[in-house]
Amino acid sequence: MFQNKAKKLQNLFSYRFSENIWRILPDPDPNSDLWAIELRHTQEKIVSFALMDLAVPGLKWKAQPEATDWWTSLTSFSYGHLFLHNYRYPDMPEPTDLLMVSAENGEMQWILPNHLLVRTLNSRFIEVVTKAGDQFNYFTCNAETGLSVPNAENKDESENQIILREPIRYMEGNPYFDKLAAFIKKHTSGHQPIVIDYLEKRPYMMFSYYLYELGKTSAYLLVMTDKSELVLHEKWSEGRDGFGQSTMFVKGEKLVFLKNNNEFSSLTLY
Repeated sequence: MFQNKAKKLQNLFSYRFSENIWRILPDPDPNSDLWAIELRHTQEKIVSFALMDLAVPGLKWKAQPEATDWWTSLTSFSYGHLFLHNYRYPDMPEPTDLLMVSAENGEMQWILPNHLLVRTLNSRFIEVVTKAGDQFNYFTCNAETGLSVPNAENKDESENQIILREPIRYMEGNPYFDKLAAFIKKHTSGHQPIVIDYLEKRPYMMFSYYLYELGKTSAYLLVMTDKSELVLHEKWSEGRDGFGQSTMFVKGEKLVFLKNNNEFSSLTLY
């Protein structure tokens, strides 16, 4: 951890899992600080799920819901519902079943065999699809019960249009790469990045960047203000074989980032 010159990090939070973090998704409710997490223990082939509440902040629950297995994946999180897809035939890379887990306690609520999630319509309804031969049939279902709702009114209310900001990746050859690399080099005692992920929420500028150290790739997080004040600079991964994807997000006033593939961290951007 490098020195913070701008202000105290009163809401810097981290939670380390024993498993690898495979995917994280925020609740689209703008008033929610909940984040769903897919976890995988690659050696034991165990998948589990967790819910982080950044309003606390802390872990709300971690569970292996019934009817899930190594092939189950988190596909969506919306208004208290975690939607999972099962892959009944592992040799076929297509999901087969839709499951819903409660964000309240991590327990399985319902299963729709031979159905897939298309999208979340709003806090009450989801759109699903089922396939019969070459025909695809679309339905509206109640998110809480999984039951079909044939005549749902105002079902597409676009309630889930939140601003989840994800970084833009810059590599050598991009016209903006040299400018960003020069900025990082100036403010990190000479670090020369080879890949840069950039995200901004004024007055903050956030850089996730990679550089070679001892023949391996290391990843760093740099958070600066637009007045060039240092907020946070730390190494979050080392000894990597490549470059990660989707390692930081901004929702509302929270910057969420991953460290060492298994540590969920957040920083409140005042």
